[in-house]
Order: sequence, then structure tokens, then C-alpha cells
Amino acid sequence: MQGEHKRKIVHITMVAWALLIGRLEPWMISLLCVGALVHNLFVLPGISGRALERESEKQVGYSLGMLVYPSILFVLSLLYYNQQVIMAVGWGIMAFGDGFAGWLGKPLGGPSWSWHDRKRLGGTAVFFLLGAPLTLGLVYLLPEASRLGFSLARWSLAIGVATLAAALVESLPGLIDDNFSVPLIGAVTCHLMLHIPAVPVLPEAWPTGLTLVLLLTVFSIVSKKIDVPGGLTGAILSGGIFLGGGLASLSLLFVFFFAGTFASKWKIGEKVKLGLAQENSGRRSMRHAVANGGMAAACGLLAWFFPDEETLYLGMLAASMASATADTLSSEFGNLYGRRFVNVLTLKPERRGLDGVISLEGTLIGAIGSLAIGIVTLLWGASLPFALAVAAAGVFGNWIDSVLGATLQRRGLMNNDTVNAANTIIAGLFFQALYLALM
Repeated sequence: MQGEHKRKIVHITMVAWALLIGRLEPWMISLLCVGALVHNLFVLPGISGRALERESEKQVGYSLGMLVYPSILFVLSLLYYNQQVIMAVGWGIMAFGDGFAGWLGKPLGGPSWSWHDRKRLGGTAVFFLLGAPLTLGLVYLLPEASRLGFSLARWSLAIGVATLAAALVESLPGLIDDNFSVPLIGAVTCHLMLHIPAVPVLPEAWPTGLTLVLLLTVFSIVSKKIDVPGGLTGAILSGGIFLGGGLASLSLLFVFFFAGTFASKWKIGEKVKLGLAQENSGRRSMRHAVANGGMAAACGLLAWFFPDEETLYLGMLAASMASATADTLSSEFGNLYGRRFVNVLTLKPERRGLDGVISLEGTLIGAIGSLAIGIVTLLWGASLPFALAVAAAGVFGNWIDSVLGATLQRRGLMNNDTVNAANTIIAGLFFQALYLALM
């Protein structure tokens, strides 16, 4: 059997573990996800003889997809801790939809998508036609209490729309990793479709918000801060952020964007000489937009659709923006003004610019950036504890970014985009923990 077929079989059959959802306590499911990550990192390569890795992965010594798979499930197990059936939906869509599309799509052939010549309509059709019914079947194999009291018709509609959304996302070029984007989009979409009682109303200031989003998009593309696909993606993400919190949440995005742009251009000549300047003259793309703004946009949509939980979701949005801001400022300014550079874990001196290397000056500047986001939330009417929790979550997310850089990224197991996405997600989840425990 060819290695790619073995890989797809493992990718698909691992969803059988989802049958434990509703039969084990939620914390046990989360713990199993951590165990799966450890297994894929340290055990699986040895027992499989690396037979499940592609040739390119063997050359670099790891399979990013095999690490992202359990990692995103762990995130979903926490994000939907009391409704882990939603995690099962994201898992099923990833296993069945993405798995069979990759396996059967190429033999079926057909025309390619105009935006991605390597993704074919036949594969997308397989994704939907097999992913949706098999995921629905997975949900109905779980204990009845896990299905949250929704009817078969409601589950069918929710999973159908979620699978279609995930299939379209899977066809897009430049995203971080299908094992990350597909289950996340599938789970969030399913959650929205299940729980939306009615279409929410637009924020009162929607004409102003729409104008600002368009202006930001045009400015970022014309000034070459981002390419056209990235700018359009950013516009969609900005729209999600605005819908959740109106001009208040949109202002957080503006703080991040302009602070990050200023930091990237500050003393650019000196950064070039030191070999610390961003690639492509700092011009961002679609994957950068998703990595830095995807979590905030998701939280914005959740806040819009579920106003009863609006405060929590907007706090998570702000925390993700605080982490992204802290990461950008600490990196850009820290490399210029840092005096002593050390490994974030060992605190031993190392060369600046290496993944996971920090300085006191950079750390403090990052904390100031995170605090700035917290202050903006305070100006918009948040309580002082709320604003402090946002700032603290941003600092924590930035620290996690450095830890991931010093470990997984340095070993080639993550790239800069996946680390950026991870730090914003973790910052949001950290705020969620603070909010539920203290507020």
C-alpha cells in the first residue's frame, strides 16, 4: 500500500476516537487530545518508520499536519468544553471531508478552481457529498444527550452548511494548514447554525464601520502593506470584528494595524543590514491576515450572533488583538533596542532574531502594546478588571509565542504563521479562563 493511502486511512479512521465524546468527561477528552499530540510527536514516527510522512516531510524531519491535527482538536475541546459535540463535527468534517477529498478528488479530476489550480471541483464535491452525511452519522452515534436537543433536520442543515464552508476554505490558497482551518471553520459554522435564533441586526454605526473597513482595505493594498488576496481576506475578517463589537472592536484592529505597520517600517534600513527585516519588504498576504486576525474575527461573529455571551466573546477578541500587537511590537522593537538576548526557556544568551529569543526591552515594549489594547477597551466602557485581563492575556499569548518559537518552530514543527495563529487563540482562551474564574 502506498504511503499516501496509509496516511489517508489513518487521517480518516482516527475520528473513531470522537465516539468517546459524551461518554467521557470533557476534561478527559481534552487530555486525550494532549496525549495524541505527544504520541504523534514522539511515538508515531518510531513505530511507523516514518511511513506516514511524505518525502518532503521526511527531509525536514516532521509532519506539520500530524501535529496540527490533535492540536486543533485540543483547542476545540476547550472552546466548546460543555458542548464537545461541536468538536466532533469539526473533527468529522476534517476526517471525512478533507480525508476523502484528498484521497478521491485527484482521480476524479475535473476543472480547477480559478483561485487555486491545484484544487479541483471534483475534490470539493467529494468533500461535501461524503463529509456532510458521514459527519451527521458520527453525531448520531454519540449519546442522545450530546446532541443538545436539536432535531435531525436542524443538525442536517447545520452540518451541511458547515461542511460547505469548510470545503470552500480548504480550496483557498495560502492558508496555514487544512488540519487547522477546516475543523475550526466547520465547528464554528456548525455552532452558529445550531444556535442562531434569528438573524442578528447590524450595529447602529454600520455605514461608518463599512466605510472604515473599505478605507483600511484600499489603503493597505495601495500602500503595498498587503497583497490583493490578503487585503480582501482582511476585509472579511475586519467585517467580522466590526459586527461583534461595532466601532469599539474595530478600533482595536486599527491600533494593531497602524502600530504594527509603524513598527515594521521603523529603521527598516538598519533591520535590513542586520538581516532582521521581514520577507517581501514586509508585504503581508492572506495567510498573515488569517493568522493574526482569524481568532478575532471568529470571536466577533460569535459576539454578534450570541449577544447573551457578547461580553465574553468581545474580551476574547480583544485578548487576541492584544497578543498580536504585543508579538509584533516586541519583535520589531526588541531586535533593535534589546541589549541582552536570551532563550525564553533557558535564559541563556543567544543570537537575536532566532525563534524564541527575547530581550527585556522587547518584552516590556510588547507588554506596553498589550496594555494599549486594554486601555482602548477601558475607553470604550469596559471595567478595569476586564481591561487588565485583556492586557494580561495579551502578555501571556506573546510569551507562548516565544515558547513555541524556542521549541516547535525552531525544530521546524511549526512556522511563523501557525505560531502567530496559536498565540492569538491561546490568548483568547486565557482570557476566557480569567473571565469565567474571576468575573
